[in-house]
Amino acid sequence: MTLLTQDHMEPCVMGAREVTRARATARRRHTRHRLAVIATTPSEVVEFCGGWLFDQSMAGWDVSVHVLDGGSTTVPLEILGTRAFDLRHSLARRTSAHWPQSLAISADLCHADERIRLGAAAAIRSRRAHVWLWGNECPADLEIGSKPAEHRVSNAALAFKRRAWRAAGMSEGLVGTVEHFRFTEALPE
Repeated sequence: MTLLTQDHMEPCVMGAREVTRARATARRRHTRHRLAVIATTPSEVVEFCGGWLFDQSMAGWDVSVHVLDGGSTTVPLEILGTRAFDLRHSLARRTSAHWPQSLAISADLCHADERIRLGAAAAIRSRRAHVWLWGNECPADLEIGSKPAEHRVSNAALAFKRRAWRAAGMSEGLVGTVEHFRFTEALPE
């Protein structure tokens, strides 16, 4: 039996082993959990899951919001402690290297954009990430294996959600203390 050293290995084999080693190292390191939110507008995010996002951000999660309406102001999202991105740009340069542990997706956007619905369905089927859906009516194929979930908004999150609500120019009304989702759990690694 001959033992191969790096001098005798082909470059593509060495490269594959380096990538595999780097991924294994990244999994062992304790990094911040990532939550990616996909929505139509910042005001939709504030209304349906603003308190939950604030609470996740304060718990140490890296929260990014990807909105379709890039012309809207991102100030409400910044108030909630999130970073805002243009969804079209995010879809064009998506990579699996930075896959989030949780996805939160607008059911209305799933109805409006087939790419988003198919991506959400793939995430649910693969159970690679926790998937949270919000909105008035979830597409039937996204409800498979999901269960209702709710988040009771903390007092601090409620104060920030109210401020973000005003910054989004939304009509003064009752800001809910409970936010409702459909939830599909990821498989443990």
